[in-house]
Amino acid sequence: MSSLNEPPVLGAGQPLGTRLKGWFFAAAMLLSAFFGVLYIVTPLVVLLFFKPRLWRQMLDRLVGIWVIMPGALCNYIFGANIRIKGDFIKHDEPALIIMNHRTRLDWLFFWNALYKMDPWLSTSEKISLKGMLKYVPGAGWAMQAASYIFLDRSFDTDKTKLDNILNYYAETEYKYQLLLFPEGTDKCPKATERSRVFAEKKGHVHYQYVLHPRVTGFVHIVQAMRKANNINYIYDVSIGFGDAIVQSEVDIAAHGACPKEIYYQVIKHPIDRIPKSDEALGQWLINLWREKEEKLRKFYEMPRNIRQFPDTPDGMEYELDNNTDMAQKWLIGFWCFTTIFWMFMFFESAFMFYWAVIACIFYAAVHKIYGGLEFLAMDRFNASKQYGVVAQDAEVLNT
Repeated sequence: MSSLNEPPVLGAGQPLGTRLKGWFFAAAMLLSAFFGVLYIVTPLVVLLFFKPRLWRQMLDRLVGIWVIMPGALCNYIFGANIRIKGDFIKHDEPALIIMNHRTRLDWLFFWNALYKMDPWLSTSEKISLKGMLKYVPGAGWAMQAASYIFLDRSFDTDKTKLDNILNYYAETEYKYQLLLFPEGTDKCPKATERSRVFAEKKGHVHYQYVLHPRVTGFVHIVQAMRKANNINYIYDVSIGFGDAIVQSEVDIAAHGACPKEIYYQVIKHPIDRIPKSDEALGQWLINLWREKEEKLRKFYEMPRNIRQFPDTPDGMEYELDNNTDMAQKWLIGFWCFTTIFWMFMFFESAFMFYWAVIACIFYAAVHKIYGGLEFLAMDRFNASKQYGVVAQDAEVLNT
């Protein structure tokens, strides 16, 4: 059930032609990720043992080139019009991006929005995700290679993981923008009911359009990034839908259901204007979400034909120019062609088949030993730093 004034929720019951689009979309995403990891990412793993910082740079670029495709497919296959307006997100300055989490697909549409704003953001954005997603063959391995953050939704178990990977981001000296959903989960009926019970228990107002944010994890991430001197901005992003809401990956993949009108608004907050104490920082987030609830209420009360978020003082609406539009189409063709080629070679070449088998065994072993490829990358990066210090000390002693 959707909130008051929200558009209808789409799912099963779509016509065959629409479902076929969903099946093609799912196949293009999963197969390109699976074979891309096997035949592009795996050969690059050797860099982890010799040039771990170069590995990080190359994988950021490679995964960034891939994430452009799913967002573009939403546009060209389903006719999704993804609009982004507001303050500009800088790809070369470290930041935290926080967003309300209406559906499990918000991150997918956001890839397209970021590409419209600045294609380089496709290579510098990192995402915090549910831990179960790292187990998806191919796509999960690709996200591990990108060093996305997989959370178990328990702060006691996530704290050390967050500290390690945020420190890794900072020490690579590359500038990342980390996407975080402070609500912790999408606003499905089950999560909405849990939020209602929580609000009733704590004496808070029950929100219609957002969930109450989880303060502890947000505060810890901001303070950890501050400690590492690796955050310049917090970008507050709001997402709203015009024609329909599609709740999950199953709805778009199995049923071909996809919203046609997706809106994003970005508001920039310089970190030096954000409260410094834990308590004040947590209250800042609570106040921000209270304002977001009111903003979304006004958004959904507008007639659909004029529905939009308010302008920001120095913001603008972002659209593709001819070059970025052509690049997007070219990348769709590239990934479709290479995926078909890899599939053909997988069945026709014994070498390619056994390479794939060995690669699958490798990723299973890495998960068993290290917990995932992202932790192997951190381990090798830290080892290279230690070796560099030891080598430097030895050189000093020999002089």
